[in-house]
This record gives sequence, structure tokens and C-alpha cells, in this order.
Amino acid sequence: MATAENGSSSRPSDSLTVPRRIFAEEFLAYLAARDEPETAAEAEVAGPCHVEPDPQGGWAVLLAGESIEAGNVPIATFLRKEAALVAAAVLPGTARRLRYRLGDDPCERGFPVLLGGAMVGHVRVFHEALAVAMTVVDALLASPGDFASVLEAVGWLALERVQRITAERMAKEQMAAKI
Repeated sequence: MATAENGSSSRPSDSLTVPRRIFAEEFLAYLAARDEPETAAEAEVAGPCHVEPDPQGGWAVLLAGESIEAGNVPIATFLRKEAALVAAAVLPGTARRLRYRLGDDPCERGFPVLLGGAMVGHVRVFHEALAVAMTVVDALLASPGDFASVLEAVGWLALERVQRITAERMAKEQMAAKI
């Protein structure tokens, strides 16, 4: 390999084969014998995910680095591609630690909605599924690739409608700013 010290201009051969594993079997066996860290469940579906045709019919959702061809078992399979795309998009957010939570003690406005421990709003009824859904969407907003999967799943007609709604809202916002 070329180094600055030896002045060699030789480069590694372009014909190098990519190893199937980058960790030694002994190291992997050692790790397998240990307890999984707290983050293991999150890492299991952290993504990114992708969708590919399932040979048994429909569409398979797999993690990056996995494929049907390589013999990996899909995380999920769906008959419809748009359902697979939605699952691929939101799956990484489902294992995240909840960024949004609901506080236990309501006030006159309802139960506090907390983001990282700081109050960011209120809900009238204690609705834990709302905090979970907000966390999943928050993860989606932080991942352009996953968000693109949702946009692909939505289809052209809905995207056209989204464009009109967004343009209308932006125009109203701009008009309000001039007043």
C-alpha cells in the first residue's frame, strides 16, 4: 500500500474481494455469550430498512446489509408495496427510547407532554399511544431516507394534494407576516 514515507505509488488491487465477515468468529462468539446491552432492541431494527420483492409473493422489509438473495429472513412481509414502504419507514422509530412522554400529574390544561423531560404541550386525556406515535414520527423526520419511503408509499395523487396544501399554507403564512 502507498505511504507518504516510502513514496510508493502502488495501490491495493482492484480485484480484492470483500470479506463476508469483518469480525473474527471467536470475537462474535464471545459477544454472543454476554448479556445484550440496553440498546440491543433498538439496534435490532434501527435501520435503515429497505424493501425488495419477496419470492413467496409480495414485498419483504429487510435491514441494510440484508437481502433475500443472501438468505436473510425479512423483518416483515406485506402483500402490498406501500404497506412494506410504510413499515420500512417507521420500523426504526418503533424501537427508539420514547423521546415524548406524558407526565403523570394533570393540570387545568391536561396532562403535560414532555420532550426529553421538558414540557412542550398538554393533552386533555392521558393518551400514551400519542407519545409513542410522536416518537415514531420524530424518528421519521430525522431520517430523510425513511421519510422518502413514506412519500413513495403515499403515491402521486396524494403528493400532488400535499403540494397544494403546503403551498396554500405557506402563502397564508407569508400574508400574515406582512400584516
